[in-house]
Amino acid sequence: MVKTEYLQTTSASRLQKRRAAILHKMQTPAHFLRGSFVKQYLTCGKANCRCRRGFKHGPFFYLVQCLGTGRVRKFLLKTPAQRKQARSGIAAHLKLQRQLAELSEINTELLRRGGT
Repeated sequence: MVKTEYLQTTSASRLQKRRAAILHKMQTPAHFLRGSFVKQYLTCGKANCRCRRGFKHGPFFYLVQCLGTGRVRKFLLKTPAQRKQARSGIAAHLKLQRQLAELSEINTELLRRGGT
């Protein structure tokens, strides 16, 4: 998140230049993913399995996405390449979210000042 004090002490022309720079850098990559990378260890249903004694199965890696109220999609990432791609896509999403947050703060400060 952008510090509000920084925005309030920066000139309008510098804020507009920063906004233009953010917009210029802002690109959504093709591998963009909104979700979470989850690592799980699981137990099975077998009574005599070693997982019942604390040695769980795994690790298993998942991409988890919330689709709405009570709806979740969970996708098993079987290969290291899939795991790498998922982490990269999630990182791209987080970067875009940070850029959007900064852009919104700059626009809010410029609006507060009565400028564009």
